[in-house]
Amino acid sequence: MPFDIGAPRNSNDAKRAALEAAKNAAATSTGKSTSIIRYILPADCPDRIRIVFDNSGSMGGQITNAKNGVVEFLRNCIPNQTSVAVHPMGTTEWKTALRSDLPQLGKDIEECRFRLGGTPFFNTCKQALEATPILTRLVAFTDGSPTDALAADYGEELDTYYGSRSNPWIHSADIIIKIAKSTGTGIPIDTVFFGVANEGTSRERELLKYLSDATGGFFMVFDPAKVNFRTAFKYLAPVNRLQLTSGSFRASLERGERK
Repeated sequence: MPFDIGAPRNSNDAKRAALEAAKNAAATSTGKSTSIIRYILPADCPDRIRIVFDNSGSMGGQITNAKNGVVEFLRNCIPNQTSVAVHPMGTTEWKTALRSDLPQLGKDIEECRFRLGGTPFFNTCKQALEATPILTRLVAFTDGSPTDALAADYGEELDTYYGSRSNPWIHSADIIIKIAKSTGTGIPIDTVFFGVANEGTSRERELLKYLSDATGGFFMVFDPAKVNFRTAFKYLAPVNRLQLTSGSFRASLERGERK
C-alpha cells in the first residue's frame, strides 16, 4: 500500500516524516518492505529548490564533503513536499531537471564523478533561475571567485570576468538579482562561502552576501576546518531553515557547534 506521509504539524514532525519516508524508501530498494512512495510530479511540490554546486578545480579536495552535504540536505526534505535539482558548475553531462525522488537523486550524487573545471558561477545561477518548472528557492555554494560574467542584457555569456567593466562581479550579481525578483513573488537566494573568512576572500564573501541580502536569503561561511559540511548544509533544507532566522544560531553553525 502507498506510504501515507500525512501533514506535518511542526518542523520536528516534518523532519520525522522525512526520515521515516527515507527509511521506508531504502527498505523498499533492498526488498525488506512492501511500502512504497509514489512520488508526485516535481512541479507539483510546493518547495522547488535548485542547488548550484561548485565543482571547480579548487574544490577538488572537498568534493566528497560537498556531495555528502547535499545528500544530507536531501534526507532532511519532506517527500512529495520538496523537489530538488543540482546544477554543478561547468558540468554538461549531469541532468539538471527537478526531481521529487530525492533518495534516488542522493544516490546519483554519491555515485557521480563531477568533472573539475572553472567557476562559471553567474551563468550557472542564471540557468537555475530560468529553468522550468520555476523554482521557489536557489541555494548556491562556492569556495572561490567567479570566472565568468553576464552581458548587459543577460542574454550572452562573456569569456571571462576580466574585462573593461569597472566592477563586473557586482554588474553580474545585479543581473542575477533582477532575474530572481522578476519571477512571481521573487526567489530568495541562499549563499554559502565554503572556505576561510580572511582578508584574501573578502571580495568573494561580499559578493555572496550581496546576492542573499538583496533577495531575502541567508548567507553563511562554512570553513572546512571548523564546519562539517554534511552536518551544516542540512539546515538550509525547508524543515530546518526557520532556525537560520536566528543570528546567534547561524553564528554557532558557522563555528561548527551544531550537529
